[in-house]
Amino acid sequence: MNIVYSQEKNFDAKTLLDFFTKSGNPDAKYGEALVKAVENSTVFHAWDKEANELAALISVIDDGATTAYIRYLIVAPNYRGKGLNDELIARVKEKYADYPCLYTFAPDDFHASFFTKLGFSVVDGMKVLSR
Repeated sequence: MNIVYSQEKNFDAKTLLDFFTKSGNPDAKYGEALVKAVENSTVFHAWDKEANELAALISVIDDGATTAYIRYLIVAPNYRGKGLNDELIARVKEKYADYPCLYTFAPDDFHASFFTKLGFSVVDGMKVLSR
């Protein structure tokens, strides 16, 4: 495993969609809309040069000054448990160090615990709203 980290979006749409699909992310169903969403966000990724494949990706949406939101943090199944997500989070924290607010969404207690270990806090009383 020879992992290279980059902020360049030097992978194509098929690679991205295949990565979301094999990682089990349900947003893969959005196809080209998902590709556009990722293109319009800040992305850091981990690329395995030996296997020539996308190993992990983090996508962040921000307002340019005060608030950033981690939309995706995905690690391909065969790369889980190798610390790739820790490195991607560290890069995001560095990039957005001057932003007062860096948010993420935890769909369950497992993910909330994961992000808590990485320095995030659960916001009591926060409600998630959707349409």
